Amino acid sequence: MTKAQKKANQLEKRDIVAVAKLKLTVRRALKEIDTLMQNVNNTFDKTGAVMLIGQDENGVSYGLQRVPRKRQKFETKLFKEQHNDLYYKYCTEIKYNEYKAIGGIDAE
Repeated sequence: MTKAQKKANQLEKRDIVAVAKLKLTVRRALKEIDTLMQNVNNTFDKTGAVMLIGQDENGVSYGLQRVPRKRQKFETKLFKEQHNDLYYKYCTEIKYNEYKAIGGIDAE
């Protein structure tokens, strides 16, 4: 156990465990959503529907609505290739902390 781990009190450790568990749960849920979304997209394409509704085993209805949207996207890679000097002129370095969840039964 490192010094940093020894310095945390029980309440702080509880918070660390809670955040790590939530982050791992979210990561697993997002992976599951990505896997299921291909089937959902195929169903929307096949049916031509804009809204699909189903019921769970308790009879509660859930649905998804496909809403087409448009937005502008700045092509950073293309801009960098065509205006390399200008690109780097406006690049700044930022410092931040990333908190990566580790541990648990299904640790990756």
